[in-house]
Amino acid sequence: MTEGYERRPRDRVDLIIVEDDPGMLKIVARHLDRMGYSIRAFSSGAQALKAVEEQPPQVVVSDIRMPGMDGRTLLQVLHERHPEVRVVLMTAFGSVDDAVEAMKAGAYSYLCKPFKMDEIAAVLRNISRELALEQQVSTLREAARGRYTADRLIGQSAPMRRVRSQIREAAAHATPVCISGRSGTGKELAARAIHFESSRSANPFVPVNCAAIPAPLFESEMFGHARGAFTGADHAQKGLIELSDGGTLFLDEVGEIPLGQQAKLLRVLDQRELRPLGSPRDIRVDLRVVCATNRSLEAMVRQGQFREDLYYRLSVFKIAMPELSARPSDIPSLADHLLVELSTEHGLNCPGLTEGAQGALLAHRWPGNVRELRNVLEQALVRSGGLLIDLGDLPPPLSTAEPAHSGMGKQEVAPLPANLNQTLAEV
Repeated sequence: MTEGYERRPRDRVDLIIVEDDPGMLKIVARHLDRMGYSIRAFSSGAQALKAVEEQPPQVVVSDIRMPGMDGRTLLQVLHERHPEVRVVLMTAFGSVDDAVEAMKAGAYSYLCKPFKMDEIAAVLRNISRELALEQQVSTLREAARGRYTADRLIGQSAPMRRVRSQIREAAAHATPVCISGRSGTGKELAARAIHFESSRSANPFVPVNCAAIPAPLFESEMFGHARGAFTGADHAQKGLIELSDGGTLFLDEVGEIPLGQQAKLLRVLDQRELRPLGSPRDIRVDLRVVCATNRSLEAMVRQGQFREDLYYRLSVFKIAMPELSARPSDIPSLADHLLVELSTEHGLNCPGLTEGAQGALLAHRWPGNVRELRNVLEQALVRSGGLLIDLGDLPPPLSTAEPAHSGMGKQEVAPLPANLNQTLAEV
């Protein structure tokens, strides 16, 4: 530790103490060091600021009244240059007014001398918990970013290579995206990939199933409401649009939005502002909209079921998700990937599928697409008990269907000619 106390063990909260009283500095530093904190101690704000610039700590505990750079000035500089650093101020001249001003200036907490070590320990424990939670959130966010990327969409067929290319192109811009495709083709996975590969990846991804929101509640759910806006609205509530501020709003089954609410959504897209139900003022929002549909929005526009202006606003960038039957060469790799996931979920260690089971998967038309494939494999995995999945483990009609050749890319054998006396040239 600086001035006789510098010590930086691993996996400990890094803390700087600033106190112009040598005796007080020594006492506080010694106690916090024994509590398990990594301590650097300084007798002036200028020395502490220099140390922060060289290696920012997680927490600064500083006296307020010091010669030269005092605690308030140090707080102001740290708040501007290193806003992630928590600052706890302490002073022997404490008052409610000082505390209020310190908190307004960005201080994490405020301690009045003389204080017990239990008081500062309680404050630092709270900070330690917050830091641990932030680390967990960061880890989960990185895991999500790695899980939902274009590269995680399984398949090397031409349609899937095209989809991955379109996702990366869409992620590089902030324009609205419309993803079309049959149910089970992975529209939400594509939407998440667009979000997590974009500059908004650190902000919320808010998925909304438009078909699951009753029409009378749609405005309140999407736009929020003010207190007293209707019977039972005893408190204000943010809508899903406002919750996605800074991030991405994913409107699944966008064709199910009530026609009367489509004009309000269009205004949000055009003006970047919304008005909660019962509120007299507008709220600014910054969001990126990605929508998905398994219906033809063009046909709905012609039938008067969807606003034409909203359709053009949402369809700036289009991505069509291919059906599984259009990319049969991806079925083996998809099956392998899904079996690994399902085996982990069920605590089993399935080695894979037999040739007969593979052939049955290739012969099926998959009207439910990838979602149906996953369901079939989960049933088969449970029936097999984690052993090699055979044809009989598959649910009907796959288990009773005539399997296709399962050579995974091998050419089918042509039937023998009826007249075996023909020469090879004649055949």
